This record gives sequence, structure tokens and C-alpha cells, in this order.
Amino acid sequence: MLKKQETGPKKNWKSFLLNIVSPAILAVALFNLSIFALIIPAMKKNIVDRKKETIKELTLALVSEFADLHKQEKNGLISRKAAQRKAIEQANNMRYGSESKDYFWVTDMAPNMIVHPYRGDLNGKDVSKYADPAGKRLFSEFVKIVRQSGEGYVDYLWQWKDDSTRIVPKLSYVREFKPWGWVVGTGIYLEDVREEVSRLIRRVIQISVVISIVLALLLFYIARSGFNVELRRFRAEVALKRSEEQYRLLVEANKEGVVLAVDDVVVFANQTLLQLLGYSSQEIAKLTLCDIVVTEDAPAMPGYMRIRKKSGELIEVVASSSEAVFAGQSAHIYSFRDVGERKKTEINLSQILSEMQSALLLPNSPIKKSATRLVECAINTSIKNAAGIMTDAGARFILVYSAPGEHIGIVTDTDMRTRALLGGIDASRPVSTIMTSPVVRISERALQFEATLLLQEKGIHHLAVVNDAGAVVGVISADDVLQSQRHPASIILGEIKAARHPDVILANKKNLPTLLKAMLDNGARAGSITRILSSVSDAMITRFIELAIEKLGSPPTRFSFVVFGSEARGEQTLRTDQDNGIIYEDPRPELASEVQGYFLRLGEMVCGWLNDAGYTFCGGGVMAKNPKWCQPLSRWQQYFSDCVVASNPQDLLDVNVFFDFRSVYGEKGFVSRLRRHLGGTVEGRHAFFFHLAQSTLQYKPPLGFFGNIRLEENQDNVSTFNIKSAIIPIVNFARIYALRHGIDETGTLSRLQGLLSAGVLVESSHLEIAQAFSFLTQMRLVHQSNQISLGKLPDNFILPDELTQIDQSLLKKIFSDILVFQAKVSRDFARTEG
Repeated sequence: MLKKQETGPKKNWKSFLLNIVSPAILAVALFNLSIFALIIPAMKKNIVDRKKETIKELTLALVSEFADLHKQEKNGLISRKAAQRKAIEQANNMRYGSESKDYFWVTDMAPNMIVHPYRGDLNGKDVSKYADPAGKRLFSEFVKIVRQSGEGYVDYLWQWKDDSTRIVPKLSYVREFKPWGWVVGTGIYLEDVREEVSRLIRRVIQISVVISIVLALLLFYIARSGFNVELRRFRAEVALKRSEEQYRLLVEANKEGVVLAVDDVVVFANQTLLQLLGYSSQEIAKLTLCDIVVTEDAPAMPGYMRIRKKSGELIEVVASSSEAVFAGQSAHIYSFRDVGERKKTEINLSQILSEMQSALLLPNSPIKKSATRLVECAINTSIKNAAGIMTDAGARFILVYSAPGEHIGIVTDTDMRTRALLGGIDASRPVSTIMTSPVVRISERALQFEATLLLQEKGIHHLAVVNDAGAVVGVISADDVLQSQRHPASIILGEIKAARHPDVILANKKNLPTLLKAMLDNGARAGSITRILSSVSDAMITRFIELAIEKLGSPPTRFSFVVFGSEARGEQTLRTDQDNGIIYEDPRPELASEVQGYFLRLGEMVCGWLNDAGYTFCGGGVMAKNPKWCQPLSRWQQYFSDCVVASNPQDLLDVNVFFDFRSVYGEKGFVSRLRRHLGGTVEGRHAFFFHLAQSTLQYKPPLGFFGNIRLEENQDNVSTFNIKSAIIPIVNFARIYALRHGIDETGTLSRLQGLLSAGVLVESSHLEIAQAFSFLTQMRLVHQSNQISLGKLPDNFILPDELTQIDQSLLKKIFSDILVFQAKVSRDFARTEG
């Protein structure tokens, strides 16, 4: 008997080796073979093709600059000699690459060397017979290629960058600039390609070895486990019998009624349920769930239902269910608890909670839902006729327009009484006599909460509601948004605005996490939450500035306190640092030092208070307390000009944040002028947009090679993914297209809407990218709120365990979509002409 038990596992082991281990080893071998036979050669080709495309686009960028100079020559703005001199200077100074040592050269069709940055000894000389160590007359070959095709690639031997003692293989792209009969070129060193491919091969080998070792260990573990299957099975049977007995005792002792059902047929019921219903175990085994549970006229409260006793009496219970497996079949376990009089109390409590939630959510809804319909009249309409129009429409206001669509004022029923009737103004006079002007406008996408702030700020009672095209579509009054004044955010803002000391502001800032959690729990949208968080930040900055001015005295000149990045876009979360600056009016030269000194002291105080409030100092020093970012308007304009004209991808990577800016306090006209200056500077700068695209494309969504979410270790050596890094590509996408198409909006969703209105995005693409941005932002806010609830500092690193399978699938889909949109950026901004 014992012998049979031993031979059974041995026979199974042989089958295991044949059916499981051998195919696994074969699969690993095929995997390694496919890597070296197919994947690595394809990657090598892709690397070469990518580098060839890069040097081609870089050459086209320089040719584009030449074309601009030639255009100036044709228009008589500059002589050919001067234009060519500038072109030679550009070619001589332009560098790229990781060490900024890669360069361009220019020859004519003779060929004579026009300019070569590292071989100045060749400049101005005939290079038709110049040959590399292999004898190839490379410059003659360049001319031959462009004569035949206008452009092309040539491989040859050349010195390593600026090291004339080292000769290596090189592949160059050349293109003809026909107006001047020039040949422009640049190249890549094939050693760079080989080194990159070698690194790739080493990495792949390391990965394949690790995978093979892991699989070997796994197979060993499975094989070892196979010998113990029979023993484990026996022990499992014994444990199962014991657990069944324990479970039955536990169920019988349960004070809740429990029933086990398979296909709605009762299989088992505990003693508590039998006593509640009045059945015996034999009687209840003949019933189905339909005989017990009453489906008609079910209670409105979730989880409540009625069950029928043997006597026919109906009782209300709280019910719950769970899935189970019984005798190999799918089953359900139902628990019933008699609630009695407690039910009424819980219903009342639920109703109160629902009312509280409604009060919290209402101010987070767009004002479009609350705006009253538009009532209007022409500017020359008499007061009497305007009153008649208001009466017929049942309205308490009327908008006055100078031309259709151009509303210049508003008249309310109060104006009719106080200005016309009590003021003794003739009713035949034009309605413009008593109107209030100008009309303050607000977007229909704004929240009721934001409308309340604007009404309070302006000290008015009505706002004109405009759509995305700027057309007035309705009016919202202070009465319409009265409930918003009781919103927790409004209370926090009120406390901040009334604060007489920074400590009061800091105390109110601590309420933000609680407010965030409440809004998330009540289903508020991510866009609404980030706008409220940014509004609180704006209010804090404004009050800090006012308190600073009280200490320092009146400013010596007009100024604007500006914010950059996420705050400028209205997309702040609970984890953010400072990005701000001060723009002030250009002072007289003799006062320049004194004026800047005042604003630096103001910036020092405001930035210090913000740091105390949790908005940490910027690691890059982009703050109003830094002299570099506390400058007159003319200097700021020069900053932007220098950034655009002398741009390269690495520089733009560092200053991307500056293209999102907004005035929080002071002279908002400075920001408008700076934005107009930026728009005029970037117009027609194809090379700038090419470099900006290259810098933005360096941010990739965390998607692995095989479509999995790519993880990275945080400071605690825990594998996470950075949700902020996933959002940045969408922000960059909206920014670069908004700059190119002159869209002045700052927020990401507003920019995307502007791109849709301008026809840059189709409806389906806009919907995909806008929903992706909102989903990622919502996930980021929920993560930070959960961390604060656990007593941790909020960050952007999400553990995979925090995500459901649905969340992970959505993230993978979103990351794939982002790669598609980045490919669009790469295509649309690949050319530097036109």
C-alpha cells in the first residue's frame, strides 16, 4: 500500500517534466533567440534611422534661418553680403548634442569651404580635392549628392568633434540652399551609434539572464512542490473537515440570520434565522429565496428589505450578501438583521447627511445651470420701453447693447426705482442715462463659488455670463449664488481676507485637507477642486502682500505679483512649491536700485510666509525674493526674447514653467503686455517651436516596453509611479499648441477647449485628452487626500496596490493615448519651415 503511494507521485513527476518543464525551457530558449535574431537588429536600425532623422531636422532648422535672412534680402531690408555674413555667424556658433560640441558646416557648389567651426584652416579654401584617410573626396561627394537630389547622406572618416588627432567613421546629412548656392550639413559619429547599441545589447543580455535565472528558480520551486502534493492534499482534507465544524459552530452562534443558497434554493439556515422566521431546518430546506424575500414595495433605503415569516408576517431587515463556493457550485451567503425601531432614526440621519452633501456640492457646479436667460435692449431704447421689456419677460434686469452682441451696460429694477423714478428722470430719455457700465463678465464654465468671489470683489449684484466664444448667454445675480456664501471654501476665504496677522492665514490653510476630502467624498470634479485650491492660494498671496505693504509702506511704483506653473494654470494640489515673481514699472535710472530694494523686501516677506504655509521654496529659486525674478517690465520682456531667440531644447526644458503665468495682485496690464510681447516674439519662429517640442517630448508617460506601468523607487526604496510625471505630457501638449495658435488661456482644460474651437483638435481627440487629464488629476488628489488622512505628507508617488484592476487598465489606455498625442507633436513640429 505504501509502495503504491510512492510510485503515484513519481509517475506524476515524469509527466510534469514532460508537459510543463520542457516547454518552459524551450520557451525561454526561443525568447532569447528572438531577442538576438529579431529585436536587437530592429532596434539598431531604429536607432540609426532616428539619428539620421535628427540630423536632417537640425539641418533644416539652420536652412530655415538662412531662408529668413534671404527673405529679408529680397525685401531690401538687408544686403546679400550682410545676410550671408549673419548666416555664417549663425552656422559657426550653433551647437547641439549632450556636450554642445556637434556642429554645422557650409560650402559652396565649387566646393569652397564657407565656414567650418573646428577647421578654420579650411575656411575660404577650395576643398574639392580634400579627401579622408580612405581617399574619399567627401566635400566633392556632398556637392554631387545635392546636385542629384538636393539632399542626401554620405559616410566617410573625420576627426572626432574638436579632437583633430582622432579619426572615426561619420555619417552626414547635406542639403542645398539654392538661393545662395550653398551646401549645408551636419553629421553623427557612428561610434555613438555603436556605443548605444552595445549598451542596449548588454542591458538585454542582463535582463534575459535574470529572467532565465528567475524561471529556473521558479521551475525548481514548482518541481519541489510537486513531491508534496499528495501530503498537502491529505492535510487539506483533514483541515477542511475541522474548519467545516468550526464554521458551523460560528454560524450557529451568530446573532444574525444566515442562509446559504445555491441557484436561489435554500441549502442551509442557521438557528437564528430559523427562530426569526418560525421554520424548522427541514421546512426551510424546501424553500427558495423568493419564498422568503419580498421584492414588492421594497424600502427606499439601500441595504434594507422585507422578509416573510412562516406566519405570513413581514419584517424589515438589513441585508448583506457575499459569494461562495459550495460543493463545487457557485453559491451566495445572505445575512439578515432585524432593525426594528432603529430604522427610522437611520432614515432621518441619512436625509440630514444628504442635505449637507447637497449644500457642499452646489457651489461646485458651473454657473451655466443657474444663469437666467438674456433680456436685452438697444442703447437708444427709452427708459419706459426698457421697463416694458423687463415686465413682459418677468426679469429684474436688462442688458444694454451698443450693437448686437456688444453689451455695454446693465439696468436693474433698483435702477428704475432709484435713478429714474425717485431721481425724476424723464421716462422718454434713453435707457443709457440710468445704466451701470461696464458689464462685468464671467465664463459659463466658472463655478458658483467663483461667481460669489467676483461679485464680492467688484461690489456688484449681477454678472454677464459668456460662452467660449465670448458671447453673452445669460446673467447671474447675487441671489442666485447666495448659498455659495455658506460653502466652506467661502468661509476660509473670508477668514483669510479679514486676517490681521499671518498666523491667522496659516491656521486657515490647515483646513484645506479637510475641505479637499469632503469635496472628493461628495463627488466634486477635479477641475473644480484645483480651482478652489488655487483660489485659496491666490487669496493668501493677496493678503500676505497687503500685510507686507502695511509694514513696508506704499510701493514706489505700480507692480504686479505674478505666479507661474500649476498655480498660474489653476491646477494646484496639496503638494506644490512656489513659482512666482514681481514685475514693476520701469523706474528712472537713478531710482532703479531703491525701487528694486523695496520689492525684494516685499518678496522676501511674502515668500517666507508662503513657505510657512506649506508652499515650499522653489528649488530653482524662481521666487519674487530672488533679484533675477524681481525686475521691471522691460527686463521681463528681454527675458522672454532671449529665451525664444537663443533657444535650445535643454534651456527650454528649464523654463517651460514661464510660459504659464498669471497676475495675482496689482497691475494686471503688465501681464497682458508681457503676453502680447511673447506672442509677437514666437510668431514665425519655427526653430523655437522645434526646440520647444523636443524639450517637451523628453517627458514620457510611465509606460513600460511591454505596455505595463513603469515603476520607480521612491526615497523609501518602494516601487511606485509618479502621477505628476504622467500629467506633465498633457500640460506640455496644451501649452505648445496654445502658444503656436495664439490662445491666451492659461489652464490646461481651457487651452484644450480653445484648440477645439480653433479647429486644431477634432471633437474625439479633445474628449480623449481632456478626460485623460481630469482622470489623472482626480487620482492625484485622491492619493494626496488619503496620505494626509494617514498622517503622511502628500506626494505624487502612487503604489500599484492603491489601484484597482480597472484603474490600472484605464491608466495603460491613457498612457498609450498620450504617446499618440506626443507623436502628433513630433510630426507637427518636426519641420522648421512653414
